[in-house]
Amino acid sequence: MSANIPPASAPAILEAKLQHSIGGLLLDVNFTLTKPWSVLFGPSGSGKTTLLRAIAGFVEPDSGHIARGDTVLFDSSSNHALPPYLRSIRSAAQTARLFPHKDVRWNILYGNGWLTRPLDASQIAEQTMALFRIDKLAGRMPADLSGGEKQRASVARAVVSAITFSGTGTPLLLLDEPFSGLDAALRDDLLAELREWLDRWKVPVLSVTHDIGEAFQLDAEVLKLAEGRIVEQGPAEAVLATERIRLLSRLG
Repeated sequence: MSANIPPASAPAILEAKLQHSIGGLLLDVNFTLTKPWSVLFGPSGSGKTTLLRAIAGFVEPDSGHIARGDTVLFDSSSNHALPPYLRSIRSAAQTARLFPHKDVRWNILYGNGWLTRPLDASQIAEQTMALFRIDKLAGRMPADLSGGEKQRASVARAVVSAITFSGTGTPLLLLDEPFSGLDAALRDDLLAELREWLDRWKVPVLSVTHDIGEAFQLDAEVLKLAEGRIVEQGPAEAVLATERIRLLSRLG
C-alpha cells in the first residue's frame, strides 16, 4: 500500500500534515489513519514520541494541520490550536504518571465521569483492571507498586478514559510503548486481550513500538518512521518484511 493514501471507502480516523523541529531532527509527516489499530515503528530519535505529543496537543508544531473528522485540532495557517483537554484524544506516556497520594483505583478513575452507555465508569475500571492483572492492587498506593505495575495502571487509566469519553464520537487512544519492560508472555497476553477489549468499544489506537513481533501480533497498519519522515505505510507483513527477515536471521 502506498503511503498517505487511504482506501476510498475507509473513513479517516485522523489526518495529519505537520512539520516540527526538535533538536537536530526535522519532523515532516503527512498521513491519514483509517485502521482500528495503527503502529508507529522506527528507531529511537526518529520522532515517534514527538508526533504523538503533537497529536495530543502537548507539543505545538511549527506548521501544519491535524484533524479528526470535521474537528480541526491544529492549524497553523489560522493560528488555531485546540487545547489537549478539548481534543477527542486520550493518551498514556512511556513513563507512568500516577498521583502518588492516591490509590490505584482512584488513579484509574481520575477524570472519568459517568457513561451515557449501559455501564458506568467504575464498572469499566474494574473490568479494565482485571484485564491488566492489577485488580488485586486497586487499593495500593503507587509507591507500593513495581515499575511494570505502575505502567499497567497508567495505561489502564487511558483506556478507561477513552471508553468512558463523554464528548462527541469516540476518542483516539495514543499509547507510547505501553508494555515496554514486561516479560514477553505477559505482554502478548495483554496485547491480545486489549485489542479485543478496545475493538468491543470501537476505540481506535495509534501506538509506538520497537518490537516487530508486537506489530505483527496486533495485525496493525504500520507507519514506518525514519529521520522524521514516514517512509512507508501499510500492513505489518509488507512494511516490516525486511526487518522480520533480518531478525529471524539473527535468531537462527
